[in-house]
Amino acid sequence: MKHLAMRRSNRTLVRAVAVAALASGIGACSSDLSLSNVTLVPKPETLLRKPDWATYSGGKTDFELRPITAADLVGPEGQCGGGAPGQASGFADSTSGGGAPPVSGGIALQMTECDVVSRAGPVEKIDFGADDRGQRSVVMTYLRGPSPGVYRFTAGRLASIERAPGPPPAPPKPPKASTKKPAGT
Repeated sequence: MKHLAMRRSNRTLVRAVAVAALASGIGACSSDLSLSNVTLVPKPETLLRKPDWATYSGGKTDFELRPITAADLVGPEGQCGGGAPGQASGFADSTSGGGAPPVSGGIALQMTECDVVSRAGPVEKIDFGADDRGQRSVVMTYLRGPSPGVYRFTAGRLASIERAPGPPPAPPKPPKASTKKPAGT
């Protein structure tokens, strides 16, 4: 008897699965499979539109730089105005190790003077001046450290980065004197 009951439940299960498969097949046949909705040539207005992944949803103000304050400008000894005494200040001094350790990270255009000092470390050489428009112009030179280079600032913002000048070339070695004896002696 058990065997007969088991067969009936298996048949019922197989019938239920068959009905479900048939229903889904009929449902698929009722959908529109015509080629009338297929577009082989894109419409002209969609060619010039930016794709969604290439658009920025933020506002225009998200691209504006904050104004430069006195705390963003480097002083005559290479120190920042907003920092505590001795913080990222002075020229590189190998004996005292002056200043706080540099902040890790890269240096990018439009950074403030103090942002660069906090990342590159104490300034080795600094020159102040004014450009042709009368704006503050600063040139900081780092010959060693994590980011050697020449950093040029205009109005407190980093305008250009150049490779640091290399060490002077070694003087050419004088030719060695010949120790061979002349022929015939």
